[in-house]
Amino acid sequence: MHQIKRLLTLAAVLIAATSPALANSLVVYSPQGEENVQWIVDQAKAAGHDVQFLRAPGGELFDRLVAEKNNPQADVVLGMVDTSMALLKKNGLFQPCTPAWAADLPAQYKDKEGIVYKFWSTPVVIAYDSEKLAAERAPKSWLDLTRGEYKGKYVIGNTAWQTTRVYLAGILARFLDDKGEVTQAGWDFLGAFYANAIVVDDADARKEAFKSGGAIINLNWFGGVIKDAKELGMQVKIIDPEGGTPVISEGVAIMAGTDQLEQAKAFVDWFGSADVMASYAEKFGQVPVLPAALAKSPPEVQANAELVKAQPIDWDAIAPKLDGWLQKIELEIR
Repeated sequence: MHQIKRLLTLAAVLIAATSPALANSLVVYSPQGEENVQWIVDQAKAAGHDVQFLRAPGGELFDRLVAEKNNPQADVVLGMVDTSMALLKKNGLFQPCTPAWAADLPAQYKDKEGIVYKFWSTPVVIAYDSEKLAAERAPKSWLDLTRGEYKGKYVIGNTAWQTTRVYLAGILARFLDDKGEVTQAGWDFLGAFYANAIVVDDADARKEAFKSGGAIINLNWFGGVIKDAKELGMQVKIIDPEGGTPVISEGVAIMAGTDQLEQAKAFVDWFGSADVMASYAEKFGQVPVLPAALAKSPPEVQANAELVKAQPIDWDAIAPKLDGWLQKIELEIR
């Protein structure tokens, strides 16, 4: 019945690696882009893995996974970010596994329970237009942004945007007390951070803030900074700030309710291996977190990995609190 329901539910939206019946395939839920998923599917097929992907936005997949907890349709979850993976783990949706590549993975990219393992990372950076701001006048830290000289020079996006959520979490993580709660100093700082910014709700307003010449400091994920630079004609420099840069990491985990455990383990072993991760880096420019994969990646990917130091953030501790923080921001600060 599990496989029949899976067929009825997912057949219309899956990207398939092979032609056999879905009942024999490993089902992977992923928010990756269509081109990225198709690449993974093609490589998996060549390696002998019978997999089919359900691809949808991260928030939609999160809700679906929670709704399906008692009758899971997925075998593997791949590519959701730190906070989502932490909450799904907390809800008991995953089971422990030890991928073949796990021993060499840096500690910050695997949890203590041996359940979620990260494979790619993207920093959420501070960048600036070097034609409009001299290097010596650029901020040295996220905490510098409340200074008067940066008023109206940076944009804060919608709190529904993943990038905005990540850097807000990174800021508040600097103001936690011994119980893991944000101090009043943290909320006061965030109030000043918003007061000093151009605050927008949509992508068009964000782009206009830079086109008009007011915004010259870009708080964005690394790939977004590069895209903005090309579209807006900006000469950007990335800052390696004091206290580090929040990093989005994407993870993989095996569902607790899978009836294809051995196939799931084999797929995870293959997917996170150094050769596959290095090939992905060459194709898409993403930075792998496995050292052996990074060593095999193109020189520009290796250089990008050295641009900033990661801010230490305990996402397992922060994830359950983030929605409450964002609600307070919307109601009391924004």
